Amino acid sequence: MRRILALCALALCLLPAAGQNWTHDPALEAALKEDILRAGNNNYTYHHGDLRDTPPPAGYKPFYISHYSRHGSRHTWGSDYYVLILDVLHKADSLGILSDGGRAALEETQQVFDAWGGMDARLSQRGVREHSGIGARMVKRFPAVFRGSPEIRAIASVSQRCIISMNAFTTAVSAARPKTRWYLDTGEALMEYIGATGHKLPICKELAVPMKEHLWDAPCDSTYILGSLFTDAAAARGLITDLARFNKALYRTATIAPCWDIEERILPLMQFEYLYRYCAYEASSQYANYGSVEEIDPQRLDSAHQLVDDIVAKADEAIAGGKYAVDLRFGHDYPLLTLVSYLGVEGPGSRMPFSEIASRWWCWRELCMGSNLQMIFYRNRAGCVLVKFLYQEQERSLRNLQSVSGPYYDWETVKANIQGYRR
Repeated sequence: MRRILALCALALCLLPAAGQNWTHDPALEAALKEDILRAGNNNYTYHHGDLRDTPPPAGYKPFYISHYSRHGSRHTWGSDYYVLILDVLHKADSLGILSDGGRAALEETQQVFDAWGGMDARLSQRGVREHSGIGARMVKRFPAVFRGSPEIRAIASVSQRCIISMNAFTTAVSAARPKTRWYLDTGEALMEYIGATGHKLPICKELAVPMKEHLWDAPCDSTYILGSLFTDAAAARGLITDLARFNKALYRTATIAPCWDIEERILPLMQFEYLYRYCAYEASSQYANYGSVEEIDPQRLDSAHQLVDDIVAKADEAIAGGKYAVDLRFGHDYPLLTLVSYLGVEGPGSRMPFSEIASRWWCWRELCMGSNLQMIFYRNRAGCVLVKFLYQEQERSLRNLQSVSGPYYDWETVKANIQGYRR
């Protein structure tokens, strides 16, 4: 604990100065301008990576898959933001000061509000399609694992969005392999390992506050939106009690709309500087709380140890001749982030200083809806076992660990390295 506090004290002294020289990262700026929906960070819909596979060493064939996935696209919580926007825009419409952009925002917000329908965090049909696609591609990509009548174990968080995601995934697998035999489960007792994040450690959130304050050190133009949605900015300003909250409401509404296949028209009307800073701010906050930030002792990631223990135990069970060909887990974004950080999966779990998060860790790419980790196990006739890590269905390397060949790692070496991360 003294070591953690010492590191935190050092970070608190050094990091505020970083905000004095705030500049845009050119790569992130270009990525957002290419697709402004990426500003939604972990509300971004699922986009898988490169599906090409590096051939395994001669004689090795896949025989087992271990998986953890975030639920698919879903809605947010509560209606306060939608009610706020609708109230302002309807009043503006009655006064005849609503622009074409304002009318588009009104229509989109009404659609998002209707989709919410009083059901917080409800999985959308897009979320269903996302997991159906992941399941179907897994079977097609690794047919040897699913041959015959495979037995598959699937565990879900108790959240509706996770259970329906599991249903979509397993239905797709059964469509491709009708003889599949299933073990399905969920329950509160399972949440201790499938949903642990370590977010209850106050030191993580306390450290994140001064580390991210500089992202707002040059206030955005909160009046920008008045000229986009209304024909009379002065009159419109009189309708809005809190302009900063109105901007945030628009942002939250716009970034969830694509999850429901609703055409997004609000973000292009908002100030790019605002969207850029919100994107960088949220990513920095999330990674500081749940990722592998250099300024925080890696022991804080030990909250993932129960999930890792489950992965290791079930993999060793399969290697020893266990009956399950696949283990599926359906949970949430922050446990997944803590998991890949604990395992040292490069990309989503890279270890980096806080100052580099905005330029290196893009939340919309690494923690979007449906994000998933797949561990593909291979074996040769001599019984040697290798494992390959896929994230967003794309091959990934492990931090500071030598592979046997390409993305293929010796399983015993990986297990030894897992223990090494508990320091």
